[in-house]
Amino acid sequence: MSQLRLLGTMIAYGYPGLSLESEFDLVDRIGAEVVEILPNWSALPSPSEVRQQALDRGIRIHSAHGCWGGQSIKALRVDLASTDPIVHQASLDDLRRCLDWIEEADGSHLVIHPGGLSDPLEANSRRASLMAGLYQLIEHARTGKVTLCLENMPPGVWPGSRMSDLKSLVDEIDHPMLALAIDTGHAQMVSNPAEETRTAGDRLGTTHVHDNNGRRDTHQPPGEGVVDWFDWVEALDQVDYRGPIVLECIKDLRDDPTKMTRRFFEILDLLTGKGR
Repeated sequence: MSQLRLLGTMIAYGYPGLSLESEFDLVDRIGAEVVEILPNWSALPSPSEVRQQALDRGIRIHSAHGCWGGQSIKALRVDLASTDPIVHQASLDDLRRCLDWIEEADGSHLVIHPGGLSDPLEANSRRASLMAGLYQLIEHARTGKVTLCLENMPPGVWPGSRMSDLKSLVDEIDHPMLALAIDTGHAQMVSNPAEETRTAGDRLGTTHVHDNNGRRDTHQPPGEGVVDWFDWVEALDQVDYRGPIVLECIKDLRDDPTKMTRRFFEILDLLTGKGR
């Protein structure tokens, strides 16, 4: 039986020239009920401010996108799978700060990149480093309030581009505070979202939803690329995914609100179960 799912969207927070109020106005226009926060981590904006604005709007904060690459708080670069002890420790410290931040914002999930572009010959050593970092993050989040969600990546991340690699790691750790995040755009560049979702199975904890042409990670609204949304929603039902559908195309919609077409909303209804 098809599941009903909440609609969510990512919003940006703490960036120059971008007001939190206007982001929440766009949330209302989309009709989202939950949000994922993409903070400007280098500025470390107040978690209590976004928590209060969400509360005032009747919107629940579902998640935050953790630091990655150069989008960091104190680290020069965040790569939890790095085998360089200095990079690994700095990455771990920044992601601990992200965990503290989303807890204070009253969110329940933190999305984490498993790493960056890397050499496939280093996949095993990077996997070991990533696993060690995840164990430490789980220990840091011992209150059990926040679930860590490993996100599948575009091609060239070892491990991380294939959901099967992340699934085996999560299965091995086997902790209730660790799950997977399916990024539909990344999946379309590697195989397709339905296949990667079926691989994630019951470990799936959250989503990043956007479209592309299968070659570039353009973060377009659903319906503007080649993703087979009917196939994907069948996969979501097959793995009994009950979490939110979280759009990750807010910049495109902010820059061009005319992209919120009838077809766009029909696809959202399909994905959330309201159109079935």
